[in-house]
Amino acid sequence: MKTRILFFSMLLLVSVSSVTNAQEDNSLKLSGELLTDQRFLLKSPNDWAWNENRLTLKLDKRITDNSKFYSEVWLRNIGLPGINSSSDLYNKGIIDPYNLEIREAYVQLYGFLTENLDVTIGRQRIVWGTADKLNPTDNLNPLDLEDILDFGRRRGSDAINLNYYINSDFSLQGIFIPFFQPANMPVGIFANALSPNLELPQGMVLKGLSDTLMMPRYNLGESSTAGLKFKGFAKGVDFSLSYVWGYDGLPFSTRNTFIPVDAFGGITINSQLS
Repeated sequence: MKTRILFFSMLLLVSVSSVTNAQEDNSLKLSGELLTDQRFLLKSPNDWAWNENRLTLKLDKRITDNSKFYSEVWLRNIGLPGINSSSDLYNKGIIDPYNLEIREAYVQLYGFLTENLDVTIGRQRIVWGTADKLNPTDNLNPLDLEDILDFGRRRGSDAINLNYYINSDFSLQGIFIPFFQPANMPVGIFANALSPNLELPQGMVLKGLSDTLMMPRYNLGESSTAGLKFKGFAKGVDFSLSYVWGYDGLPFSTRNTFIPVDAFGGITINSQLS
């Protein structure tokens, strides 16, 4: 049976920016946003569905004429208190849940070794393609599905990003990501949004469900991702050709094992995910 979830959302966004010294091109540029996102269900008893207060800080600093540093950090109070016993009252992280997330932090070098080569090293959001939400070529960074209503959001990856400009119309980009990061799944009332309902044959009763996620071994040979992209502009048309060697961040089932547990049709299922 499918259940419709209706909710009301309150969103407030405030942006601020500052420059330490506006007269200098290499000054530290600080900008930020304060966002509060509150949602509750419209159906009585109007359970709270989402609580997020996010402070975004962005730092942009030109180090030399040919290099700069950039970072984006989220400081968040997210979620509702998950108190189950009196011992939880001694843990402030349970009473008032928060986290610190480094979305991006990288150094960019212009004209590295040759004037046509730019290098970016660190955690970065690498966007391939121009579509907004459904972008099949934007496949280097892992999906961030924490908030299913913010579909298309991705996390940054620790990477080496090389851009070589052949001329003003054509360029070649190479990406190396040393270790694999899977997508993170939805949380809260939308936690089961991507989990299909199980429909068993008549006479079978599900007693237990478990899964095993097969992850690559963390070494340069198995867990790394590499990508190559050629981009150009000809006769008024932008085009690109890209190739990525790596893993899909979303798990999918490769084998399901049904184990009988009694004489009345009871079974447990173990799924192997890759």
